[in-house]
Amino acid sequence: MRILLADNHPLFRQGLKALLEAETDIVVVGEANDGDEAVTMTRELNPDVVIMDISMPGYSGLEATRQIKEFYPDIRILMLSVHSDNTYVDQALKAGASGYVHKDAVYDELSFALGAITKGMPYLSPVVLQPIINNYINASPASGALALYNKLTDREKDVLGLMIKDRSRNVIAQTLHISPKTVDRHRSNLLKKLGIRKEIEIMEFARLAGLTNS
Repeated sequence: MRILLADNHPLFRQGLKALLEAETDIVVVGEANDGDEAVTMTRELNPDVVIMDISMPGYSGLEATRQIKEFYPDIRILMLSVHSDNTYVDQALKAGASGYVHKDAVYDELSFALGAITKGMPYLSPVVLQPIINNYINASPASGALALYNKLTDREKDVLGLMIKDRSRNVIAQTLHISPKTVDRHRSNLLKKLGIRKEIEIMEFARLAGLTNS
């Protein structure tokens, strides 16, 4: 495995390089001091993995990750950061990172993360994963239903509103000045977006999303 290290602390890089190269299947092909160098050295050295710090001078690790993934989508990027806030994790994953390891982790965790992302599996340190799990567990059904509702187009919301009022296909078409076939298309699309297989479930969804008074 060919690895590029990107971190603006030389002493940290040297220590991590020594640990990595103790592995028989790992070679550290380069060390970048900032995000700009990380992008340039990725282009020149073509590593399999870039271990990237988030906070660096010049290009941040996030911006460097975006640029690398835009031009070299097959290269895996593992974020190594002192930040455990969900905002950083979310931004890193959206930028294209395959994994996120907190700098408080022991080397065994970093090694495991490298193995996971090279096999195409994402990895998040437990310290950053636990808040994400808690948010998911604590999310109310109502907030989930409302989030789905907000993904509908304005026209799909119009159709749904009339369906909730038990209006027929033809009445919906006449009310919205569209054809019955167009009603059918909107109805099919909105049910798919809401994950509803049977129209009988619409009223329960409407109740959860706060679309009815009951």
